[in-house]
Amino acid sequence: MGYHPHGDRSIQDALSQMAQDFAFANNFPLVHGEGTFGDVLDPNAIASPRYTEVKLSDFAKDIGFFESLPDIDYVKNYDETEDEPIHFVGKIPVVLLNNIQGIATGFRCFIPGHKLSDVIDSQVSYLKTGKTKKITPWYKGYGGEVKLSKNDNGSTVMSTTFGFRREDGKLYLTDAPMNWNREKVILYLDDIIEKKDNWLKDYVDHSSQTFKIELIAKKGEEPSDKELMALFSKESNEVLTVNIITHEGKLKNFTPEELIKRFCDFRKTHLIRRFKRLAGLEKEKIDRNSELIRFIKEKWNEKVTGIKSKKDFEEKLKASKFVYFEWLSSIPVYRMTLEEVKKCEEAIVEAKTKFAEYTALQKDDKKLTGFMVQELDELKTKWDPK
Repeated sequence: MGYHPHGDRSIQDALSQMAQDFAFANNFPLVHGEGTFGDVLDPNAIASPRYTEVKLSDFAKDIGFFESLPDIDYVKNYDETEDEPIHFVGKIPVVLLNNIQGIATGFRCFIPGHKLSDVIDSQVSYLKTGKTKKITPWYKGYGGEVKLSKNDNGSTVMSTTFGFRREDGKLYLTDAPMNWNREKVILYLDDIIEKKDNWLKDYVDHSSQTFKIELIAKKGEEPSDKELMALFSKESNEVLTVNIITHEGKLKNFTPEELIKRFCDFRKTHLIRRFKRLAGLEKEKIDRNSELIRFIKEKWNEKVTGIKSKKDFEEKLKASKFVYFEWLSSIPVYRMTLEEVKKCEEAIVEAKTKFAEYTALQKDDKKLTGFMVQELDELKTKWDPK
C-alpha cells in the first residue's frame, strides 16, 4: 500500500468525508467531489470509490496550503519512502471551520464548525489589539438553533434543534438535530403520531437531499411556534472537546479563542521564515544578474575561445572572483549583448524592490501584521462577504 499502512479504505473514507457538502459535514469542503458523497438525509450514502472522484477545492487553494510547502518541516512517512509534511500552515485555523468529531486512543474530540467571517474577525482583532473576539458554532445550510450551555462538570455543551418553515399556509420540518438522519426523524414522527396526545395528525415526506417534511395538523389545530417547539423538543447534545495535537506533537485542550491566538502567533513565525527565504532568492537574483553584467562587459565570450575545456573555463571564472561560475559557463554566446545588460539591470531594480519588501516584512512586526490582515480581508471578501 503506497499511501497508508491501514490500506485504501482509510484514504477513501477520509476523502469522502472531506468532500461532503451539507449541514454538519463541512462548511467549506477542502476537496471537491464528483459523484455521490451522501447528504444530510443519509450521510453514509456514499458511492463506491470507483464511481467517485475528488480534486482539491478552490477554497483549499486560496487558504495558502501550497504557499506554505517550501517553508514547513517534513518527516519520513511510515515506511520511510517519502517525505511528508508535519503540518500545513494556511491563512486560517481550518480546524475551527468544519465539524470534527471522533474518538482516538485515550481521548475524544468534538470541535464544532464556525463561520469563516467570525474566525477571520477574531484573528484580525487579535492581530490588531492582542484580544480575540468570541466565536460561536455555526453550520452552513442549517436552519435550526445552535445553543451553548454548561453541564454539571463545567464543560460546554452544544445543543442543536429541529428547524421549521411556514410556507403558503403549510408547515414544513426543514432541519433536524445533529446526527439525526431521515430514518431517525421518520421514526420520531411516527412515535409522536402514535401517542395521539398532540396536534400532529400526519406528515408527507417531500425530502430530496435536504429535509422537507410537511406536517399536517389535526382539524381545527394551528400550532403556534411555542407549541411546535414543545412537541419537537428533542435535541442533540455534544460536549465541546477541542483536543488538538499541537505543532510540537503534544495533545492539548483549547478554547477556540486560545487556538486562534496560538495559530496567529505560529503563522507569524512561519511567514518570517517564508520572507527570509524569498529575500534570499531575490538577493541571489541581484548577485546573478550583477555577475552576468560584469561577465558581458569584460567580454568573457571572447576569452573563452582560447580555453580548452569547460572545466578550465570555470576555474578561470572562479579565479576572477565569480561566484556563479558554473552558471555563467553554460550561458549561450547569443546572450552576450548590451540588450542583455539592460535586461539584467531592470531585473536587478525589480529584485532590489522585492528584497527590501521581504526584508521589511521579516523585521517590522507592524508591516507583517498588516500583511496578515490584508490577506485575511481578501479571503473573507471572496468566500464570506456577508
